[in-house]
Amino acid sequence: MKSPFRFWMTGGIAMIVAALGGSRAFGAEERLTRASVSRFGVTETVQRIEACAERHGMPVLVRLQQSVGEDNDRQRLVIVFESTQGGTPVLMTSSDASPDLLLRVVVQRGANGSTEVMWRGAALDELPEGLSPELLHDLADLPALVAEALS
Repeated sequence: MKSPFRFWMTGGIAMIVAALGGSRAFGAEERLTRASVSRFGVTETVQRIEACAERHGMPVLVRLQQSVGEDNDRQRLVIVFESTQGGTPVLMTSSDASPDLLLRVVVQRGANGSTEVMWRGAALDELPEGLSPELLHDLADLPALVAEALS
C-alpha cells in the first residue's frame, strides 16, 4: 500500500461539495477510471444505483446535480456514498492535489444521448495501510455494485 499525502473519512457536506467543485462541473474527470453505459435513462440509472447501494449498506451521503456540455444542456448527477463504517473516504495524493472522493459515482447523459456511468477504480494498493475491512470491502465492491444496478 502507498502512503498518500492525506487520507481521511468525512461526513461533512461542505467538504464533499468543495471536493466536487461546488455546483459547477468539476475538473477531476481524469480520476474517473471506470465507465459503463446504462440502458436506462439518467434518472432511472441513478435510482437503480442508489437502491442497490442501500441494499449493500451504503446510503447516499449527497447527490449533486450539475450541467455539462457546450450549452450546459446535458444532465449530470454525482452521487457520493457513505461507507458501511460511516463517512466517505477522501484521498489527496499530494499537497497540491484536490481531494478525491473514492465512493463517488457520476451518471450523465453522453454527447450521443447514451447514459454514461463513471467511477474511480481505486486500486487498493494506492490506499494507506490500516484501513478497516469494511471500508476496503466497500471500495472493492463498488464496481460490482454498479454492475448489479445496471443489470
